[in-house]
Amino acid sequence: MKSVILHGNIFKNAGTTLDWSLEKMLGDGFLDHRQDKLIRTEGSHHLGKLLAEQPRLRAVSSHHMPVMQSTLPGVTLFSLYLLRRPLDRIVSVYEFERSQKADTPGARAASSKTFLDYVRWRMTSGVAPVIRNYQTLYLAGAHRLPPDREIGMAHFLDAIETLRGHALTGIVERYDESMVCFEEALRTSFPDIDLSYIPQNVSAATQRTVKCSTELGIRALREMDDELQSSVLRHNGYDLSLYRMADELLDDRIRSIDGFNRKLELFRERCERLHAAGGKNNYG
Repeated sequence: MKSVILHGNIFKNAGTTLDWSLEKMLGDGFLDHRQDKLIRTEGSHHLGKLLAEQPRLRAVSSHHMPVMQSTLPGVTLFSLYLLRRPLDRIVSVYEFERSQKADTPGARAASSKTFLDYVRWRMTSGVAPVIRNYQTLYLAGAHRLPPDREIGMAHFLDAIETLRGHALTGIVERYDESMVCFEEALRTSFPDIDLSYIPQNVSAATQRTVKCSTELGIRALREMDDELQSSVLRHNGYDLSLYRMADELLDDRIRSIDGFNRKLELFRERCERLHAAGGKNNYG
């Protein structure tokens, strides 16, 4: 039985950096599948067919990854996610949409609106919930929820089930620690695993690091009036709770790893060597 990594690449959650590491490690055994409409429309059926037809694949990444069970016929699946502080993520989403050259509602709104007006627009029912409990929806397998549908407790409970189930979930702000935990969990199936990295696709706000500061989100929140603050917190309550749970689970996983601090030190040394060597990679 072969093992395959499924990276649920949540928009603006350092996913390009993790993809860079997976391609560095696996070469042609990694597939960036984010542009394929079939994975959006057919979900797990398409993914199962893809893995059956391409037996060399060892990792697949997609912005539209369905929530999968831990196995398919002849395949053991490892689902990977990275969660990010919701308030920091809002800033990053705006910056990205403002800078991208795309004719999407988000890009048009970001290019024509101030940050605060953009956030007000995104809080509106009928607008895609990109910054309204989006991480909860993703882990619930419902991130393509129609914009006029409300995000409810059922989605939150489904997301918790994914978080506490078979998935491996890291934290963007604790990226190095998360990668060490991923390596330890995956080493039996991937003996040569190496998730060392050079940050990819990083906005100015993160200043060349995937380990973001809470100052971004707090500063943004302080710029909002009371009504907008209340709306942002209300529409991200599930994400805030899910993030705290993931942070605690990461702590638990770290405590379970013998010699974790030394492994973290060695991981960071690998990253430094990679950076010093130029870290050439044809992805991103």
